[in-house]
Amino acid sequence: MPYIPFRPSSSSSLAQGKFTYRIGASSAAKRAPQRQPQYNRDYFLYPSTNTPAQQPYLRSTKDVSGEDAFFATTIGPGNAHAVSFGVADGVGGWQDQGVDPSDFSHGIVGYMAGSAHLFDEKEEKKRLRPLALLQTAFDAVMANPRIVAGGSTVSLAVADETGALECANLGDSSFLLLSPGKITHRSPIQTHAFNTPYQLSKIPAQLQAQHAIFGSQHFAETPSQADVTRHSVRHGDIVVFATDGVWDNLSAQDALGIVTKVMCDEGYWFHDNSSGEEMMLDEGLVRKIPQEITKDVRETFLPGLLATAIMREAKSAGLDRRRNSPFAKEVNARYPDEGWEGGKPDDIAVVVCIAVQEDGEVQEKPIKAKL
Repeated sequence: MPYIPFRPSSSSSLAQGKFTYRIGASSAAKRAPQRQPQYNRDYFLYPSTNTPAQQPYLRSTKDVSGEDAFFATTIGPGNAHAVSFGVADGVGGWQDQGVDPSDFSHGIVGYMAGSAHLFDEKEEKKRLRPLALLQTAFDAVMANPRIVAGGSTVSLAVADETGALECANLGDSSFLLLSPGKITHRSPIQTHAFNTPYQLSKIPAQLQAQHAIFGSQHFAETPSQADVTRHSVRHGDIVVFATDGVWDNLSAQDALGIVTKVMCDEGYWFHDNSSGEEMMLDEGLVRKIPQEITKDVRETFLPGLLATAIMREAKSAGLDRRRNSPFAKEVNARYPDEGWEGGKPDDIAVVVCIAVQEDGEVQEKPIKAKL
């Protein structure tokens, strides 16, 4: 894919104040019981402004998210104004080949986290792009002898000090951009067929030979086939990345409803009765979201509240046999004789990022371009 630089349109003006980012993640392995979420077990917090850094970057482990994985990091150590974050979902079908699907998904987010955190934009003389980051991580997984085989969907983003957000999505993980009371963008999923997403794959030579003999097929996309979009976030905008453990059980409107409740309950969004019940943002309160993770903010850190609320509802929906989930609707539309009822139990990974403009004017309108 050719390099296309990000340029704002003439109809919008970039804000003068730099952006920083507050990030929360939450996850639940499919076999984990429902429980009261616990810090560093079910939800995880990472503000780009945290100094000194409590950890070089945030990444999942198999025991907390199963075959799903997530990461979040600043781009370069000590850089509060540029971040990368995302999710990956190990393809469960590899279990039939005796392969642990989590090896690939956790491996690729680990490489993305480490590579982004070590990336020096001044030394490299260029900005980090999500597609390049994904390619670097994919190459590392392919070269790692400890990751024998596997596959994964991947969805990630890079955001900088101007609020420019670039996203790459491959497969059926997906992301939402939210502003007060509305969805401003939802990424489309990439599938070959129902429940068969695009996926990065590492296929051993022996298995490739078997496929050639028997005429079977194993999907193996490359990072260049990811759907890349560019956006411009405004102060207080929310970015939600999640694996299909969320989207099979919650619609985009469901997710918006969950976010809206938390934002209104906590006072960040409110109705402006003078303008026809339009939802408004408390800009000052957003700027007060803590810049460091201390003991007294762990249970009230807004991105953590949002990520946890989405995770819990997706977990409950997946176990609800009476719920008409998005997955159930699609199965029954395509295969009426199946009679699928309820949600779809699955591993879950969610990352929520809130853009915070520390000072200056707020952008007039968002920019979106699809490559």
